[in-house]
Amino acid sequence: MIEMNCEICGREIRGKGFKIVVEGSEVTVCPSCKQYGSEKRPSVASQQGARRVVLKRKRGSPKIEFQDELIEDYHLIIKHEREKRGWSQEQLAKKIQEKESLIKKIENAEITPEPEVIEKLEKLFNIKLREQIPEIKIEGRSKSLTPTLGDIVVVKRKKK
Repeated sequence: MIEMNCEICGREIRGKGFKIVVEGSEVTVCPSCKQYGSEKRPSVASQQGARRVVLKRKRGSPKIEFQDELIEDYHLIIKHEREKRGWSQEQLAKKIQEKESLIKKIENAEITPEPEVIEKLEKLFNIKLREQIPEIKIEGRSKSLTPTLGDIVVVKRKKK
């Protein structure tokens, strides 16, 4: 028997849950939360002899993706590289075809530069301003990690 939890209140559903539509989203709920949406009717296949195909997903290890992230002292490195070459902020701005005010804001850490600007600076100075940070995505159901709709939404009732 498959253990299911109500997608609104989080309680365990005993027996068969109810499929309802709440603001355009289909959710499986317990009998007490059934009132918060309209019941979804089972769809009937339009073609005679049509079969339902169920694809099973393989359970694998958690996916690890790498994302480039700007290094912590990027603004100091840019300033150091510029000064090492004896360039003014205006000269640097012209070399990468950006505004001088942008260079000032980057060096003062007032803004985070766009990826295109970071690329230009990395290429010009022949340095790395980004590092790859592993981002682990864990798939699967875990009671402690999976919030329900009830954890997030506050249901407002109409006053009669």
